[in-house]
Amino acid sequence: MNRLVKSITTTTVMAAMAASAASAGTVLKLNSGAVDTTKISNNYAASWMMEVQPTEYIVQFKKAITEADKAKMKSQFEVFGYLPDDALVVRGTYAKLLSFKNSHPEIQAVVRYSASYKISNTFDVASIFNKDAVQSVLVTTFKASDAEFVAAKMTALSPQVELQVVDGNSVMALLPRGLVSQVAALSGVEHVQPTPEIESFHFVMDQDLAADVHATAAGDYSDLTGDEPGTRVMKFQAAWAQGFTGRNQIVSMADTGLDSGSASAIHADFAGGVISGYPFGLWSKTWDDPMGHGTHVAGSVMGRGTASNGLLKGGAYEAKMVAEGMWSPMLKNLSVPSKLGDLFAKAQADGASIHTNSWGGARTFGAYDNFAVQVDTWLYDNPDMLVLFAAGNSGADKNKDGRIDANSMASPGTAKNVLTVGASENVVTTGGIQVPISKLRAAKDEWPAEPIYSDYISNNENGLAMFSSRGPTADGRVKPDIVAPGTNILSVKSQQKDASELWGAYNKDYVWSGGTSMATPLTAGAAAVARQVLVEKLNIQKPSAALLKATMIHTAVDMYPGQFGEIGASRGQEILTRRPNSDEGYGRVDVQNIVNLGSKTQFVDNRQGVAQGQEVSYDFTLSREGKLYANLVWTDAPGSANAAQALVNDLDLVLTLPNGQTLSMNDHVNNLEMIEKSGLPAGSYKLTVKGFKVPQGKNGSQAFALVYTATEL
Repeated sequence: MNRLVKSITTTTVMAAMAASAASAGTVLKLNSGAVDTTKISNNYAASWMMEVQPTEYIVQFKKAITEADKAKMKSQFEVFGYLPDDALVVRGTYAKLLSFKNSHPEIQAVVRYSASYKISNTFDVASIFNKDAVQSVLVTTFKASDAEFVAAKMTALSPQVELQVVDGNSVMALLPRGLVSQVAALSGVEHVQPTPEIESFHFVMDQDLAADVHATAAGDYSDLTGDEPGTRVMKFQAAWAQGFTGRNQIVSMADTGLDSGSASAIHADFAGGVISGYPFGLWSKTWDDPMGHGTHVAGSVMGRGTASNGLLKGGAYEAKMVAEGMWSPMLKNLSVPSKLGDLFAKAQADGASIHTNSWGGARTFGAYDNFAVQVDTWLYDNPDMLVLFAAGNSGADKNKDGRIDANSMASPGTAKNVLTVGASENVVTTGGIQVPISKLRAAKDEWPAEPIYSDYISNNENGLAMFSSRGPTADGRVKPDIVAPGTNILSVKSQQKDASELWGAYNKDYVWSGGTSMATPLTAGAAAVARQVLVEKLNIQKPSAALLKATMIHTAVDMYPGQFGEIGASRGQEILTRRPNSDEGYGRVDVQNIVNLGSKTQFVDNRQGVAQGQEVSYDFTLSREGKLYANLVWTDAPGSANAAQALVNDLDLVLTLPNGQTLSMNDHVNNLEMIEKSGLPAGSYKLTVKGFKVPQGKNGSQAFALVYTATEL
């Protein structure tokens, strides 16, 4: 029987060995460019020595940072966070910091936190042509008490500066592009970026095609097969047959709202399923859904299917929901709170352990930005809630090579600790949008080459939606994490008078749509089922988000090579390498695999974790030739939006073979690691989690989850 593994072997590596293995260089890895601290100019050091007011500096160490190092720094300075490699951001006077450096030989350099280090590279390049162009800018301060000071200094720069929001450690303002560097130079400012333009991630289909759907739909369910909700491709039926329907699980959704905005007078498919609802939209007093997107999303999570006599139900149709409406009646658009953690905290207080989000900033180009940092920060402090974000719909073949281009991930889906969901194809050949991609208005610009150009959008379960955003992130991490059906998905229609029909109404109760918006709630439903399995079948009463994420990834199906086969990159092969990759992540969600996890699968939810230089081992034996699939996941400390590498605490997963040889991915970029190996000989094995670098651990350690299956052939 499966069990939560507790029997472990823990080893603390000698400090000297740990320091050698994780030795630091002399380079700061920043988005603005690498900074060689051995060549840093101190031309202004004399003026810095005269400073009376503390300001921000970067203190780089010659070795991996220890808890003792941080304690020494905190005893004399404010310490804010970590920058790679092996540096802390602190506040103090240069004179005091230089004195500290001179008495601590382990410090490599003290570097002024320059304005150029703080400016997002998602800004257009500054020039004389755009210096007067006014745009909305999001400024992040080091702490909330800095925000009012920074806001006052910003308005003093120019009468053209117009404050929009000052909340927590965020300041949003309209200002000319030419002032961005001056804002970044202010003491207390950590990061400056364009304000993300938030949108829901349903793919906007041609309206004339949507009209054709409405005209041809039977509407009486006689023309439906049961494939339409997307649940069959994901094999939810296997879970339902065993009683795993999301029962006793609570999922929250932040979106355009939910139907009527009243739990007692709501669409039949949600009757009895909504615990609570909250308005978050600007100038909104209700959580109703005048747009329609959120209602469709909610239906995919936990719609009961009542109006369709059970035919069109969500993946976790017995789960409960906390609805959060972010539609602004004034803006006629989504308006997210400046503190994203407010969304998660409100839902968690009502018992939600899963939170699904089908929205983001589409033009963030894979950046680990303010929104991603906010999400990671909240999740690091609240490690039991799994938050999902849609990858975005910016997938395009701009270079006309027949493959979707890389690097189009949307934030906050770029956050490390979320489960980021891309869209694969549903299998629906009747109903919805049934034309070749070439017939879409955007095809000649976005998908002009074969084999994509003449393909259909929902005819192959091993295909990826052409619009689904691809990774990697700007710092090279694998995203999306996972994919699920997101084309021609039929779900619940909002009953609000002017709600959008999205890809076209099937009847008065259901509407078609597509996008990573649709793949994400289906995955949230699968996560609710997975959590029910962990709690009720495997007796893991309070699984961490890391364990739930690891379980989802562990059971996903590798879609390599994609729907066009192994035809080679030059002919448009959809997925070039086996998982993990930045097209499908770790694969397509498979709920049957979740509920059928065998006795060979072991679950580790190690909340104590490992410290730097420490390792924890788990033993298993193969009596004959076999294979291993292991997934390590940890909820990492938040990185910096200014860093070229988001990873902070770096763990390694190592397999020791019977002959003493070791296998590892040597991954120092992602907070997920995998070992997938077949042809293993009989013998005794050791699976080890090592703390390579843990500069920002809780009490010096990084918690982790590990799911592994050893199978004899």
